[in-house]
Amino acid sequence: MLHQRAGRQLLGQYGYFWVLWFVIQVFVNVPILNLTRGWTQELLTDAVKTLIWLGVGLFMIHHTKKDQFAIERPFQVNLKFKPLYITLLVIVVYMLVTAFIQRHSVGIVATFKPTMLLQDFLVVGICEETVFRGYLLNRLRKLVPSEQTALIIQAILFALIHLPRYLTTYPALSPLTIISQLVTVALLGYLFGWLFLKSRSLWPGIIVHSVWDLLIVLLIGS
Repeated sequence: MLHQRAGRQLLGQYGYFWVLWFVIQVFVNVPILNLTRGWTQELLTDAVKTLIWLGVGLFMIHHTKKDQFAIERPFQVNLKFKPLYITLLVIVVYMLVTAFIQRHSVGIVATFKPTMLLQDFLVVGICEETVFRGYLLNRLRKLVPSEQTALIIQAILFALIHLPRYLTTYPALSPLTIISQLVTVALLGYLFGWLFLKSRSLWPGIIVHSVWDLLIVLLIGS
C-alpha cells in the first residue's frame, strides 16, 4: 500500500514536470528559436534546459530521503565500468556505418554548427540523466520489485518527455517520424537506465548519452 502511494506520487511528479516542460517549450523555447540565432540562441536554450532540468533534478534528489533511493550516491564516479567502453565502441561504429549508408561517405555534415557542441555534448546528457536516472529511475527501482519493469517504465516516460519538442517542431513532423523517434528514445532510455543501475553511477550514462547526441549532429544531421 505504501509503495503504491509512493508510486502514484512519483508519476504525479512526472506529470507536473511534463506539463511544465510543454509550457516552457511552447512559450519560451519556440520564441527563442524563432527570434534569435547563433550563440545567443544556443546560450538561451542551454540556460533554460539547465535551469529547468538540472535545477529540478538536483532539487528533487537533495530533498528526497536517501533510503527512498536504490542508489544513495548517484553522482559517485565509476569510470572502471567496462560496459561503458564497449557501449561507446558500439555506438561509434553504428554511427559511422549509418552515416556511410545514408550519405555514402563519412564526415561532418553540412548542417553541423560549433554552437551544437554546447547543448548536444555538454548540457543535454547531464541534465536529462540527472532527472530521469538520478531521480526518477533511482526512486522507481526502490518501489518496483523487478529491475526490468523499472527500466521499461522509465524508458517509456523518457520517450514521452520528448513529445513537447516533437509537437512544436517546424515544419511539423509526420506521425510516423514522431513514432520512430519515440521508439528510438525509449530504447536509448533503457540503455542509459541499465548503465546507471549496473554501474551505480550516473557518469557512464551521461557519457554515452552525450557522445550519442554529439555523433547524431556531427555525422547524421538533425
